[in-house]
Amino acid sequence: MRTILLLLLFSVDVFGFFWKFSRSSRHTRDDSFENTAGRMFVTLLGYPPKCEQRGISHSCTLSFACWLVGGSSQPGCGANPWIVACCVTSKKALNRNNDVQQLQVREDSLALPVLQKRIDDLEECGLSADRILMKRIIGGDEAKFAQFPWQAFIKISSYQCGGVLVSRKFVATAAHCIITARLKDTLVYLGELDTQDTGKVKELEPAELHRVRRRIIHPNFQFRTTQPDRYDLALLELITEAGYSYHISPICLPPSDMVLTGRTAVVAGWGKIQPSNELMGTNVLRSATVPILDIRECLAWHEIKQISVELHEEMLCAGHESGKHDACLGDSGGPLIVLENGRWTLVGITSAGFGCGEPHQPGIYHKIPVTADWIRSVIRLL
Repeated sequence: MRTILLLLLFSVDVFGFFWKFSRSSRHTRDDSFENTAGRMFVTLLGYPPKCEQRGISHSCTLSFACWLVGGSSQPGCGANPWIVACCVTSKKALNRNNDVQQLQVREDSLALPVLQKRIDDLEECGLSADRILMKRIIGGDEAKFAQFPWQAFIKISSYQCGGVLVSRKFVATAAHCIITARLKDTLVYLGELDTQDTGKVKELEPAELHRVRRRIIHPNFQFRTTQPDRYDLALLELITEAGYSYHISPICLPPSDMVLTGRTAVVAGWGKIQPSNELMGTNVLRSATVPILDIRECLAWHEIKQISVELHEEMLCAGHESGKHDACLGDSGGPLIVLENGRWTLVGITSAGFGCGEPHQPGIYHKIPVTADWIRSVIRLL
């Protein structure tokens, strides 16, 4: 609401001046107005400066600014396009057509093969329609609609897990969630907030229901009964592609050398919100912030509780020394994310933990930087 009010005030106080200016120079006006005014303000609000539509780069700007330069407001900047728009202008479309024609001429003359980028490589990732980082799922807060557009709710017969959209056709989750599940019993919901549609929270767009074509378990996955599973990661290939919108979009994948220790991350899910067995889950998505621990500190914390735990290179720990904020039963498979260069990036998959929200008992996650290249290879090959 505060963001909307800010935008309205900005439209009245600032754009009035620029509108007068644009009218006086309409014959020489180009994209400079949008780039210098609208884009400046959306950047200050935390949105990216650029977006892509059909492989063409455009500017993220206020929809009012886009209208002034004769553009079309499209989604792609992580917000409602009526407020913050991916501004598609006819001028850029014309330039793109000329570029394509010139490229075809060059290809005909050179007769050389051209490497085509896959659609997944051109799409935006890690952009949320809500830029508010929740400061406090156990001990967390209810999420807002479209705050986590990559979040997936996976329903498997009588139990549930979380997941995360990593491309148009693939959802990542914990291998232990779906290793024994039948595909016909596995349902994936995208763009969901309230799983029971109670009407208590506003859902501005409907969720998508997807069925699963196949599951791909990481080749190094090891199920273990008393220790965290190794390489607890799987991909679900959807039968139909996800319909990208401001409330359904993929998360970014990290580089393999990304340093995580000491960073603050966000975990989200529909799991238990109290550690007791009386309350098994929540119908409204919740999130909590947790610090990522050094692996040695994680081992030391478990030793304080006299817990013998084996941690490996593909695992990471995140949690507070005092507990209180944590993932729990029903959150398995959900994403652990960090904000990297203005985009939300997947760094972990909720895997295991000794208790929920207990002091010195952090959550244990599969470490995505270790397997991000494997995820990319699967997405590109299938």
